[in-house]
Amino acid sequence: MLSNLTSSEVNALSKFRFTDQKPSERRNIAVHELFDHTTLQDHLNKIGKQMGSPTHRVTASLLTKRMAFYAVIHLYTMSVLNKRLSVDIKEMSLVEKDDDSLWLPDFYLGNFIISEACKNRNQWREEIVENLFAHFFHPLIEALREVTRFSKMVMWENIALYIFWLYECLLKEEKKIEIKQRIEDDFCFIIQKAEGTLFGPYLQNPLTRFDREKIYREEFNEWIRVRKTCCLSNLLDAKDGKRCATCPNGCNMSPFKREKGTGPTSQYKE
Repeated sequence: MLSNLTSSEVNALSKFRFTDQKPSERRNIAVHELFDHTTLQDHLNKIGKQMGSPTHRVTASLLTKRMAFYAVIHLYTMSVLNKRLSVDIKEMSLVEKDDDSLWLPDFYLGNFIISEACKNRNQWREEIVENLFAHFFHPLIEALREVTRFSKMVMWENIALYIFWLYECLLKEEKKIEIKQRIEDDFCFIIQKAEGTLFGPYLQNPLTRFDREKIYREEFNEWIRVRKTCCLSNLLDAKDGKRCATCPNGCNMSPFKREKGTGPTSQYKE
């Protein structure tokens, strides 16, 4: 059954950099051009210069961190709204902002279709996950890998951490039992139960390896899931060498104790 996004749903999605305002050509990147090697190279040059990136590999890493919000938009729609976004990437754009040294674009999805959940929700969910990861993020990561030779593992972890952030925040904030149970079930499926083939030509789910025990960082007063890989954001000019709270290198962080953490983290908003 087809439906529309209500104004409150649009407002909710706007927290994750969704915009329904058609961008001007001047501040607009056509997403389908990121999948073509020739135009991807041009965009890496432009984006890297804007964010103060020293190499294409650093730019590729930060690009996947920014694109992770596309996954967040879809998964929020699926788990909270119980709806599906169907997007034609030829109509999709990244909307750049003026004076944005960290390059944090919004997502304009063009003339997308919204549909309600099917009776067989498990199958419906698998189709959403496969379309999102196997048909969007896998080819994007492959294109970036071929052009920059950057690690696919780092790029998948960049995406995984925003998925953890989304679902852990939702589980903390949601009050309605039915919706909270659906969120928890979807989260478990995406991270632990989904077959590798839903993410591309993988034998195993590429997100599962990043589901790690949290540690307590006193300077942040938070339980934090430390990364397995470094996203290299500390190499951006605007970061001036400062590492993320999740950084596995952690040379500028205090010692930590290992315990089972509870509750969401909040350090993935860049």
